[in-house]
Amino acid sequence: MVTSLPEYFQDKLSGNHCYGCGTENAHGLHIKSYWAAENKAVCHFTPQPFHTAAPTHFLNGGLIATIIDCHCICTAIAYAYQLQGREIGQGAAVWFVTGELSLSYKRPVGIDTEVVLEASVTTVTNSKATVVCKLKVNDIVCVEATLVAIAVSEEWMKAKG
Repeated sequence: MVTSLPEYFQDKLSGNHCYGCGTENAHGLHIKSYWAAENKAVCHFTPQPFHTAAPTHFLNGGLIATIIDCHCICTAIAYAYQLQGREIGQGAAVWFVTGELSLSYKRPVGIDTEVVLEASVTTVTNSKATVVCKLKVNDIVCVEATLVAIAVSEEWMKAKG
């Protein structure tokens, strides 16, 4: 049986230097997101020992927020391309930034196991998208999140502060 690898959203975005999801950041986390079903994007992330919280057997909460943030933003971008009937990265670039991120930490996340992020777009307009996400370990929900992604222009992405 031959199975193909998923097409990762991040691999199709040029100019992405983000610490969490950017393929162009040599020191980043390099998370990879893909469509697992209609409007269900998945990301698998394996923590490293240096991603620890104060108790060394748990994943750092800020890192959890980062991977959720990046997975949700990339899901919003991929969904917007889909709505426009285009492949990710084709034609005029589509970019979103985080406008709001709400996290509910349900239980600690162990440092020694893979985490799975599952995200879906719940609402979308021309200027923003709302994405819900669950972080799971062994099919147990450890974190629930809602992100509001704000559409920005390609010029905004190139502007210097």
